[in-house]
Amino acid sequence: MYSGDGGSFGSSWAELNNLDRLLARLTRPSLAGEGVPPEVRDELKSLGLSVSPSGRKELVQRLWGRKRPLLRNLDGDDDPFPSCA
Repeated sequence: MYSGDGGSFGSSWAELNNLDRLLARLTRPSLAGEGVPPEVRDELKSLGLSVSPSGRKELVQRLWGRKRPLLRNLDGDDDPFPSCA
């Protein structure tokens, strides 16, 4: 069983997991003009993304820009679940 402790397999899935989590937090309903929460800002900075004043929509687009190539690079061999699952 995979333990999640490194390798390109683990790092790709870990990054996808982080991106999914951030996307979920950014796309939650919020009040108009409400900024990005500080903890989300910190996570974005840890991924090398700056939080610009342009808002959540641009951040979501940039996160999806990082997520798409990861999804394309993962093929069937990288599926963590066996075909019988």
